[in-house]
Amino acid sequence: MQVFKTYFRLINSYKGIIILYVAIFMGVSIILSGSVSGSETGEESFVAERLDIGIIDRDDGIFAKGLTDYFKTEHDVVDLEDDEDAVLNELYWREVDYVLVIPKGFEESLEDKENKAMELNCMKVPGSFDSSFFEAELTMYLSKLTGLMESGESLSEAFDMMLNIRDEKAEVTMASFVNENQGDRVTMFFQFVPYLFITLGITGVGMVLLTFNKKEVKDRMECAPTPLRNRIAGMSGGILVFGAGLFILVLVVAVILTNGEVVKDSRTPYFMLNMFSMLLFSLSLGFLTGTVAKNNNAISGINNIVSLGLCFIGGVMVPQEFFGDSVLKVAKFFPTYWYVKTNSAISKMASMTDTMAKDIRNQVLVVLAYAVVIFALTTVVISGKRKSAA
Repeated sequence: MQVFKTYFRLINSYKGIIILYVAIFMGVSIILSGSVSGSETGEESFVAERLDIGIIDRDDGIFAKGLTDYFKTEHDVVDLEDDEDAVLNELYWREVDYVLVIPKGFEESLEDKENKAMELNCMKVPGSFDSSFFEAELTMYLSKLTGLMESGESLSEAFDMMLNIRDEKAEVTMASFVNENQGDRVTMFFQFVPYLFITLGITGVGMVLLTFNKKEVKDRMECAPTPLRNRIAGMSGGILVFGAGLFILVLVVAVILTNGEVVKDSRTPYFMLNMFSMLLFSLSLGFLTGTVAKNNNAISGINNIVSLGLCFIGGVMVPQEFFGDSVLKVAKFFPTYWYVKTNSAISKMASMTDTMAKDIRNQVLVVLAYAVVIFALTTVVISGKRKSAA
């Protein structure tokens, strides 16, 4: 019991560091929750920007009108005077984002099926993203238009069909086994949990064990009447209670930040199972760190490198969808990758199926296997130290 109490006295001495990591976790969680709150309240999460597009028609045909009719619902399209100085002035003051120049004879070349159509000219601000964005839309428009004409439609008929295509909206129906709330703030909250667990696991377990492993402390404990079994039980109890407190803290924060949604969410038990596996891994990592580190500065350095490294390579900080194939191959060797993968699978789940249950179980077992391996490695290190000391 004395070792158990001492464990939490030492935890109290590191409360500043613990509060710091909790504050970082809270701050990022609030940002992540806010980034997806718009879509959950019925607001649009993305609104396309309207660009100011100028058109100089040197061909005097119907192409300019067809182009204007097609793009005017998404952008502000205006006719400009064919004066280079005036156009450059408009671009300089950002009165227009892009100026399209239709050369003389373009429409005729477009209808000529035997020869390649003339190139459209443009005037734009170099390096502007808006210009590149509109050019991509224009390229797609011309591709569809020429495709219709090659299938036998006249230019005017192709214009009418393009307007009909633009007004058609695809209907998306979610499959019955897919959760419509995937990627919501509950999911984003649990995705960032590994950072808190790893940092506090190394701090709350590693730094405390480092203190217990100091020579003068160990010698004094060996002289004490407390049996080794009781000392191990007190230390283990302290680690387990600390881990349980950390687990409960995360759940309380989750309830607060999600306005109670996590309580009603049917996916929460599976999120908790995944989170529990990461907690055990983090405590084992702290156990190893406290055994091999020489001082608190070394633990702080290990903490920063390991926590950020595992979170970045595993997809906690950066979505795994952004990783290349080579990065993904490396990421699969780290437990945070499997945690995030499981978290994503749970997020998409509307109801549990046998296949999903098997995948989630296997991925959780991978993280637990890392925890067991690290714990076993630590016991080997401790055993080696005892033999060398003897």
